[in-house]
Amino acid sequence: MLAAERRARAELDALRGGAVDRRRRILVVVAAVAAISGVLAAVVTGRGPSDDDFVRAAAARVTVLLSATPDQPDRATRILAGATGEFHDEFAQSADAYTTFVRAAGTTSDGRVQGAGLTGRRGPEAEVLVFATVDLVASPQAAARSTDFRLRVVVADEAGVFKLAKVQYLP
Repeated sequence: MLAAERRARAELDALRGGAVDRRRRILVVVAAVAAISGVLAAVVTGRGPSDDDFVRAAAARVTVLLSATPDQPDRATRILAGATGEFHDEFAQSADAYTTFVRAAGTTSDGRVQGAGLTGRRGPEAEVLVFATVDLVASPQAAARSTDFRLRVVVADEAGVFKLAKVQYLP
């Protein structure tokens, strides 16, 4: 009888030990899944451009847009290269007139972004408010002057290249 009791206790201990091992295995698997999920989430969210990337791109594109020199006939081409969507279509229709006007006016303008801030993001696009100043250099036709602009622009990330998708003048 004593031998049977020992065997029964050994079997019970084995069963209890198996349950503990099973719980440990389950906890290890749950912890591993949680760790992998965290790493994947960090990789996926860290892959896209930051808010600052969109703001810097908006400032750079607006600077090109507001600066003009009569001796740079490729300026319209540079603007179009940095444009997409609605803005590209609108500017493409007037690119030749823009180039003709800049040459005929003979005026040099220097666009400077004074400040910019992100107002929202939707997928690969971001809306940025931009405050800029355009300094017109004195010419035989016009005196030097400065003009301030407030713009709402949409910047689109197209395969890592930031382009202006929309430009709206704010009074």
